[in-house]
Amino acid sequence: MAFTNTIGLFALLSLIPFIILYMRRPKPQDRIIPSLMFLIKEQKMSKRYSFLRRFLTNLLFFVQLLIFIGLSFAVASPFIRLPYDVSLENTVIILDASASMQAQENGKMRFDNAIKEAKSTLSGRNSIILAESIPLIILEEEDEEVALDILGSLEPKATATNLGDAILLARDLLEDKPGRIVVISDFANVNIADLLVVKRATETDERIVNFVDVSNKAGNVGIINMEVRKHSIKAYIKNFNDEEKTVKLKLTQGKEVLAESGKIKILPNSVESFIFDDTPTGISAIEIEPKDNFPVDDIAYISAPLKKQVNVLLITNRKNTNLETALRASRDIALNVVNPPVLTINTEGDKVEPYKHDVIIVHEVNNVNKRDGILPGTFQDLSSYAKNGGNLIITAQNDLEEINLHDAKVVNIKNRVEDARKVCLDVVNQLTKQFGNEPCFATIGRYFNAEAAVGTLTIASIDKIPILALKGLQKGKVFYYGLIDDASDFETLPSYPIFWNELINFMAEIEDIRDFNFKTGRVITVNEQKVKTPSSTLTTSKIIFDEAGIYEYGGKKFAANLLDEKESGINVKGILEKEKAADILEEEGRERNFSLDVLLLSMVFLLMCFEVFYIKRRGDL
Repeated sequence: MAFTNTIGLFALLSLIPFIILYMRRPKPQDRIIPSLMFLIKEQKMSKRYSFLRRFLTNLLFFVQLLIFIGLSFAVASPFIRLPYDVSLENTVIILDASASMQAQENGKMRFDNAIKEAKSTLSGRNSIILAESIPLIILEEEDEEVALDILGSLEPKATATNLGDAILLARDLLEDKPGRIVVISDFANVNIADLLVVKRATETDERIVNFVDVSNKAGNVGIINMEVRKHSIKAYIKNFNDEEKTVKLKLTQGKEVLAESGKIKILPNSVESFIFDDTPTGISAIEIEPKDNFPVDDIAYISAPLKKQVNVLLITNRKNTNLETALRASRDIALNVVNPPVLTINTEGDKVEPYKHDVIIVHEVNNVNKRDGILPGTFQDLSSYAKNGGNLIITAQNDLEEINLHDAKVVNIKNRVEDARKVCLDVVNQLTKQFGNEPCFATIGRYFNAEAAVGTLTIASIDKIPILALKGLQKGKVFYYGLIDDASDFETLPSYPIFWNELINFMAEIEDIRDFNFKTGRVITVNEQKVKTPSSTLTTSKIIFDEAGIYEYGGKKFAANLLDEKESGINVKGILEKEKAADILEEEGRERNFSLDVLLLSMVFLLMCFEVFYIKRRGDL
């Protein structure tokens, strides 16, 4: 036994005046005297033993003595240390719900074993945290019956795991309350050293952390990455086994097989790739055969919005320009080329309706009153086309300052400049992201000194002189391309046709297929609406892509896939053995200080009650 307040033991000094007062208190005695001699003898014996007899024959003295001792010890706050199971009060179960927990052995998932372990650790008030890429609290301080129901409904997800943050979240749940945190995981692709640091920082005398390993022996060949483009799909497959594997890929849509790869041999711990030349419109999937112990990466889903070729009209008086070549090379563009002054007949002799195209480009045209020049009023018509929702691109040419662009004017031209300069980005967006690593992407020897018109967004410039600029014109848009191709090296660069393809898609607002296909673990915020996930339908404003499959919201379909090489490496062995196994797996005993104050005060109260009863029984009350 120990004391919290040892100074309180000085209260025992109160026993000294108590004993002195008790000894000096007069006490009447009843005596029978048979003879004088006997009386004298009795007096001698009484004097010899009166001190001891006074204590031994008075029960009230011992009762009061114990009361004083009990109160004195209570002032010192005594306590004893006893073994204590903190899990009897609060248990927080951290359940690894990452993709690797779907790995199977003999038809049984790791997650099934984790649920079994979780059920056996329930006690006291129970909380459950799912350790996905973002830890989620799914139960907080409920009894065992409720926890069992929740555990029976859980399924593993298709994301990575974050056990460290989950442990810190569990610590916040317990606050200062005693309890146990049980981490149940396969510990695949986890930095155990970092996890032990978090474990030690979380543990206290009244809070322990236990690790439970539910890993098994499972092999895997899976899709670890995928490049989805408008006209092709490239899949990367890795063999995580120690022996060579032969697999086959199938591109399917519904129950129909659209294409197959044939047999692909993959060496141990190696990666192979395969390209499917045509991306199906709508929802499709790439599947690996044969299936293995980890089905989540044996299939990859693809979402492709309706494939749309952009109808483009190129108005030019020049033939076989680099711009025309770049536009014709794009599979996304259906091109018509017309030569002024006639805009209704293309160069192939076919009749066209110029103002029904998605995008119109004016490039190297002859001005009004010149041979084969544009007709008066053409730019008025082009301005009206843009105002009504059309997309107009005007490229720089040597006499651009002489052409009356009417309302289609994006920049106010001052004069032409002959000087070699670099064109650098002002804005990085969907159109210019290919130049992100090289913001000064072109050299130009001739350009127009100009300033942006009201409402114009400058995308690229030379010392604040706009070279690429965009302006909204009522319902439509007008783009200014200020690089004169003949005086620039841009038309000779590989990025030139890519830029024009991106510009056309940007102007026509064609959605990028890559925005419909991404990895799991993503979290986005949307306006509250009904969202269909691969397993359920819910109304929410926050979407967590933690399952592999198709999500539907906002009238669109999106594909989410694991595509995580580390998470697919389910057969990583011996991770726990590399660290101190005893530090991870052994149950740790705990002791707790139990105060004796209440017990002592209760005993004192009972003694006081007995004292009152005894005095009354003796007749003093």
